[in-house]
Amino acid sequence: MKITHLSTLIIAITLLIACSKNTPPTVLTVATTNLSITFNNTVNGKTISSSDTNYRNAAGNLYTINLLKYYVTNMVLVDENNKEWFAKNYHLINIDEPAQNTFLLSGIPNAKYTKMKFILGVDSLRNTTGLQDGFLDPSYGMLWDWNTGYIFFKHEGNYKNTLNENKPLRLHLGKDLGRGNVEVNLPMVNLNGALSKLTIDFDLNKAYAVQNTIDFNTDNDRQSTAAADTSWMSNMRRNLEKSFTFGKAE
Repeated sequence: MKITHLSTLIIAITLLIACSKNTPPTVLTVATTNLSITFNNTVNGKTISSSDTNYRNAAGNLYTINLLKYYVTNMVLVDENNKEWFAKNYHLINIDEPAQNTFLLSGIPNAKYTKMKFILGVDSLRNTTGLQDGFLDPSYGMLWDWNTGYIFFKHEGNYKNTLNENKPLRLHLGKDLGRGNVEVNLPMVNLNGALSKLTIDFDLNKAYAVQNTIDFNTDNDRQSTAAADTSWMSNMRRNLEKSFTFGKAE
């Protein structure tokens, strides 16, 4: 009787193994969406126009924008359940290249998203690696050739000093102290399989005042290298972290 039971058990196990080999594994597929993101560069809510336009910051400085570039990298979308999706992207925003300010994130799981996070700058690992490709290529003019690392934020132009004289404006933010972590609240952006479009507004004047007022009469030429730049770097980082807001979703 024991032998019979054992034989029956062996046959049952053999059949179970055979069935499991013939049954294909279950593959779970997640529906995904492509998201087009545009960064809209503004001053006091108005889109930046020609380089000869005079703008006024909170310190009362009249200034122009001949060049404005900054890195947005390692974007993260947070859904309504606080689940995060990581893009691991490196993108350079440039007011002189409007087409460059719109880019596509692919393969995002369908969900309702309530927040976007990204680094204003380049993460510490890639920042010190040296020559790289894509938007980290030195040809984009954002890698110091005399210092270690990337320039995270660059604004160049002119400003009028207290004597109403035109003076050069050159602000280059970088290094670990200048790297910002930005969070933008989204009004429940629903990604459901169709191509979606999202606009993020950046206000340059907020970068000079939202938490710490930057006066070009004292801070008109900063390269993030001198000991005297430290306070400016901290103030700029804190301001930039609060300079991005939701624009619109389509």
